[in-house]
Amino acid sequence: MVYSSLTYKLGLLSCLYFCQGVPFGFVSQALPAMLRDYGVSLDKIGLISLVALPWALKFLWAPYVDHYGHDRLGKRKSWLIPLQLLAVACLLGMACLNPESLQGSDLIWLVILLLLANMVAATQDIATDGLAVASLPPRHRGLANGIQVGGYRVGMLFGGGVVLVLLHHLGWTLAFVALAAILLLASVPVWFYREPAIREHSEEIAVPQRFRSITGILKQFVLQPGMWGWVLVLTFYKLGDAFGSAMGKPLLVDLGLSLEQVGWISGGAGMVAGISGALLGGWLVMHLGRVKCLVSFGILQAVSQLGYWWLAVTPSNLELTILITAGEHFFGGMATAALFTLMMDACRRPLAGTDYTIQASVQVIVVGIMNSASGFSAQWLGYDGHFMLAFLLGMVALLPVVFWLKQVPELQRKAWHLSRIPT
Repeated sequence: MVYSSLTYKLGLLSCLYFCQGVPFGFVSQALPAMLRDYGVSLDKIGLISLVALPWALKFLWAPYVDHYGHDRLGKRKSWLIPLQLLAVACLLGMACLNPESLQGSDLIWLVILLLLANMVAATQDIATDGLAVASLPPRHRGLANGIQVGGYRVGMLFGGGVVLVLLHHLGWTLAFVALAAILLLASVPVWFYREPAIREHSEEIAVPQRFRSITGILKQFVLQPGMWGWVLVLTFYKLGDAFGSAMGKPLLVDLGLSLEQVGWISGGAGMVAGISGALLGGWLVMHLGRVKCLVSFGILQAVSQLGYWWLAVTPSNLELTILITAGEHFFGGMATAALFTLMMDACRRPLAGTDYTIQASVQVIVVGIMNSASGFSAQWLGYDGHFMLAFLLGMVALLPVVFWLKQVPELQRKAWHLSRIPT
């Protein structure tokens, strides 16, 4: 096997993005359902999503991940291997907790371990994104982002839906040990990957050592001509989706579904739909173009929130509940694949991990704010009012695309030209 071929790179990236999705999936999907099952209020469920804060702050240390590394082992590989092992250690730590004490002292330890796991995953994401941008040509980025989103969603659904099923059948300790073993297995391709030496000295941007230099790098990125328009797209594109879907699992619990049923719906139908949507979205980006897919997938993403609204206002059977949940995952995967492809296009090659992280941090900050506010919205407006508001936000969030298209950043235009597909 050639350990640096395109096929191996795509397989490696899918494994790495899978590993990133596990802790985030547990926080965003499994934990809300578990806490709701224990009778925790919706506002507290929304606030606990703040343990994902490292994803919003990772831009602070992204330049150092880009700049430092062991050249002989591989600049990004020297980060990825220890981070993968730390992620496994976090899951084993969670296995040692007592689930009966989650409303007491063990809840504090769980929050600490989840915070550390998200810190590890966020840092791993910086190295992985840098590896992806540096090693993949523009024409393969649509497919690569479909695989990226698919791998990440599988990780989220393992950390969310599948872990609920494992908890039911294996118990707390064995469920997290099994999850740690899966993560360790997914780390194997990193060991065999042959990362090429970086030869970009003519383009290299020095990474200064003081904090103000990090802000300087951020300023340098944002002040590129037309980049503010793209930042607006990043800020608003996932607004409605993040606001609505955060209350999807509590809704299913309040409709009378058991944790096992919620796990099967998310880990079964949701997994298949999320992967299918991401892969189809990535393939369509390659053939239809970035802009068309960004807009059309964004509309479908917003409309999918009306499915949850329908569940909230109309007595529904299990089959319809599965269909609506799968649709939300499917269209969300398509929209994310299109957005991530354009994020890669906006990266400067010497600081690929940093530039991608800056954009991803904007996304995470918005998602974190909307997730935190979602519980209050559902409690005040009811589920029906909440999901209708999420749909409206999703539609309005597409307006910044108009302003961005008036002056597209040069980096994105260049990537579109190199990809030789319609925009």
